[in-house]
Amino acid sequence: MSSRITLRLKEKSSLPVEAESINPENLCGKTLEEIRRLPLWSGNRSYRLENFFEVESSESVREAGALQREDKPLKVILRGDLSRFKRLGQGMSAGEMEIQGSVGFHAGAEMRGGILRIKGDAGDWLGAHMEGGQILVEGSAGHFTGAAYRGKTQGMRGGSILIRGNAGQMAGSRMRRGLLAIGGDCGDAPGFKMQAGTLLVAGNSGTLAGSNMLRGTIIFLRPVRLLPTFYYNCCYRPIFWGLLVQELRNNGFDLSESANEAFFRRFSGDANEGGKGEILLCQSN
Repeated sequence: MSSRITLRLKEKSSLPVEAESINPENLCGKTLEEIRRLPLWSGNRSYRLENFFEVESSESVREAGALQREDKPLKVILRGDLSRFKRLGQGMSAGEMEIQGSVGFHAGAEMRGGILRIKGDAGDWLGAHMEGGQILVEGSAGHFTGAAYRGKTQGMRGGSILIRGNAGQMAGSRMRRGLLAIGGDCGDAPGFKMQAGTLLVAGNSGTLAGSNMLRGTIIFLRPVRLLPTFYYNCCYRPIFWGLLVQELRNNGFDLSESANEAFFRRFSGDANEGGKGEILLCQSN
């Protein structure tokens, strides 16, 4: 039987909290007392995890016993409004983390594997530099989802980010691989300087879609005004479309019943960068 740890927030923090130490791999192999003593920084002071959370365990975990490193990794559940907690799930490569509330900046950043579920909203830089695994957001996300930090040339490099709500500006900026799907609207410049991968926006999009993109695929299910540096190729149904729709549905990301029958107008661009990227505009809903 796998172990499960529940961290219940005592009260909402008035200051941001650096919480990168909270992920399934870091908690696995520790006793409950060691988990309670994990360091969290807030302001210029170091605190213990127990200063912010009540720590509960599944019946299979003893108070003094270390959590077993089993074939089925540890599941961590966090409950409460964690919008002040930054870097939750950062760098995780296995296990499952479920956040039953909203979360702050950099959630799932540099993630390499495992599953991160967010029942509320997520802050900026969700999944930045992500390399693998899956992030599922039931609410909305902030700016720079799956993007590259300033000074870096590549953003998201693998895995998938599925957002049921909206996303902010620069979603998928400098994206290198992977899948980013947004069920609602997104802000300006989605797919900016995109290098590969797939970005899907089911709602409305802001301006400058795909600006300076090098390669990759951006899919819009609603009309969007493209830059003049994108030129029309044809109208068709991509071979991969049916597989993508099924994968999204398998993960609870529902599209309309007629989505399988959709046709798309294909545009190549950005011509200023060689024109090897593509934007697909849905012509049937």
